Amino acid sequence: MDLFEDIAKVKMDFPKKNAITNEISTYKFNFYQIFAIGLFLLFLLLGVFLGNLFSTCQATSYFYSDACVATEFNFSVMICVWFFGLILSIFIFSIGHIVALLSNINEKLSKFKS
Repeated sequence: MDLFEDIAKVKMDFPKKNAITNEISTYKFNFYQIFAIGLFLLFLLLGVFLGNLFSTCQATSYFYSDACVATEFNFSVMICVWFFGLILSIFIFSIGHIVALLSNINEKLSKFKS
């Protein structure tokens, strides 16, 4: 029982680039999936914008404690918006994937029934 012989028996060739390209190019996104990708990109931009809009105070004035002398980018707001956008986009994308699977099953059943 040689390990290398077992590996040679089980070993499969890697798929070629053309086979992978053909498999990926045949997949079509439905409305829900396109909407989820667009929504995620919107949340990425919104996170950067809100992180800059609600900046944190880095240094305050000595005489006036309410006056902010220097501000810095708020990474926590940006990360929270990105995380919420990711969760929402994954949820909508998964609904779109379920709809695509159900429509594929419906097409196969209608071909079988006819």
